[in-house]
Amino acid sequence: MGSSVFQNIIVTPDAPVEDLKNRVVAALFSGKTKRLKTLLDQTTGWAKPAELGETDEKYLRQVLTALIRHKHLVDDHPDLKKQTKNLKHLLADKVHNADPGHMAYDTWKKRLDLAPWQNPYIFSEAITFQMTSGCSNFCRRCNEWALPKVRCHFNFDAVNTFIDTFLAHGNRDLALYGGSDPLDWCDGSHDIIHVLNRLGKTCQFSLLTKIPRGKGDLAKALIKAGIPLSVSLTDRNRDRILCLETQMGESFSKQHATADLLIPAGLDEDFSTVKPSITDSYGTEISLDGCFAVIPAFTSALHPFGHKKIRITAQSAFIPRKKIGRPALLVDYFKPLEVLTEQGLSILPALLDVQVENILFDNGRDELTPPGMRSIREYFDIFSDKARLKRKKMIPSVVKRIKNRYLHATRFHELSAEMQTALKNEILDHVQFTRKNIVAGAKTCSISFFLSGIYAYTQVHPTKCHIIRHMTLQEYMQRKKRFQNPDPTLPIAQRLENPDTDPWGLFRYYALTLVHEGPEKQVAQFIQTCPAAFHPEKDRFIPANLGTCSKYCLTQIEPP
Repeated sequence: MGSSVFQNIIVTPDAPVEDLKNRVVAALFSGKTKRLKTLLDQTTGWAKPAELGETDEKYLRQVLTALIRHKHLVDDHPDLKKQTKNLKHLLADKVHNADPGHMAYDTWKKRLDLAPWQNPYIFSEAITFQMTSGCSNFCRRCNEWALPKVRCHFNFDAVNTFIDTFLAHGNRDLALYGGSDPLDWCDGSHDIIHVLNRLGKTCQFSLLTKIPRGKGDLAKALIKAGIPLSVSLTDRNRDRILCLETQMGESFSKQHATADLLIPAGLDEDFSTVKPSITDSYGTEISLDGCFAVIPAFTSALHPFGHKKIRITAQSAFIPRKKIGRPALLVDYFKPLEVLTEQGLSILPALLDVQVENILFDNGRDELTPPGMRSIREYFDIFSDKARLKRKKMIPSVVKRIKNRYLHATRFHELSAEMQTALKNEILDHVQFTRKNIVAGAKTCSISFFLSGIYAYTQVHPTKCHIIRHMTLQEYMQRKKRFQNPDPTLPIAQRLENPDTDPWGLFRYYALTLVHEGPEKQVAQFIQTCPAAFHPEKDRFIPANLGTCSKYCLTQIEPP
């Protein structure tokens, strides 16, 4: 997991087939047929081997779906049409020739390339344990692009070892599915009930199932045993589920039951728009394919899964701290992440490149932000005068709440010197953030930090920038018309001083300018004049060098 830091971003590695998928999509967007033919020859080469990793095969299926979505281009060129047909046949052969087997724990472990410090964290931070590769359902809208037909299972002994290891590392809440259906898992006479009985009441687990054909009795047994599960509805299983409910005389808990919740994904991905983030968890995923770090992402041509999957190897410098449910939604995706390293718990010093992609794709539309998650546009609202005055009005209640938290069972003089300082700093931070100059400085630092990350991103990801340009062109032209500076010598910081300036709109304009026009002199000067860093304790962006940008200097706030 890329440990190299390029200015204000941390570059995470793409799998070779993921990179190939992005290059194919970029060629489709640009209509470069000669380039596309060369790339499809490479794609065919990846698809030919009988043994292919689950994740790599998913990337190849995304390539095929992208080609289908650009049928007008493919059909106009016989060679492209032939190559697309050949890829389709190669992937179909993998389904026909799939021979489900079982993998032992030691076999899985030997395939990993991990450093000793990583071993406990891949289990303690696991959000998903996928026991089966492939799925008996082949849903058009599968968020995980599950492979059609069950390919392989962990054997029963392996599953038991995994469960024991999760529990030994304090992990008692995870999903028992990913790109699979949990009811598909079996090993001889053992099925999912045997797994859940072993878990007993020691764990919180989630089951989301389509209830595959032939698994109706198994679903009934799970429900009778009081095991919580939710049924994911599609048009393909709706009648079958209704029949089972009638037989049981009760309704099942359902997800994706209405059309408005069906975010285009899988075979319905259009590869031309950005959809709301699907994955609402940070952590690791364990599957027969290996172990991956999972970082939420807006669903797009870049990340059709709705998250970035980063294979964890011995070279991985960090593992994301596990966050699921509401705690995950409360994570601001545009701030450096909490991670585990060889030295222990830490906050990354910069943004991951996938986080920069999220920033670039988040155009501020309300429908793009999942409920409960704060968008970057909403974050900019904290710099408004209305929000500042509200914080000022709340000073007495905030101070009381902070004191109660520190002094609920003791007195101030009985606290350690460290705790006394922490209490005073929390109060000071809130009071300071009600002052106009402090708020203005935080706004400037935030914009500088984000633009610095985007500036760095454009230098190292030319193919991805091509895709982002294609998908943000309309917004960029609109922003340019409104925010292009008639005076190219006017510094960005000075533009931000104008009370009539919309800081969010101005930020979006400069962010997209970096992607569409390349390195921009004004942006570079702004970043150099007002360098910024993230302060985890204050949860704010502050000057990286308090000797610069003195007009916005947060005089009483120490750098991290």
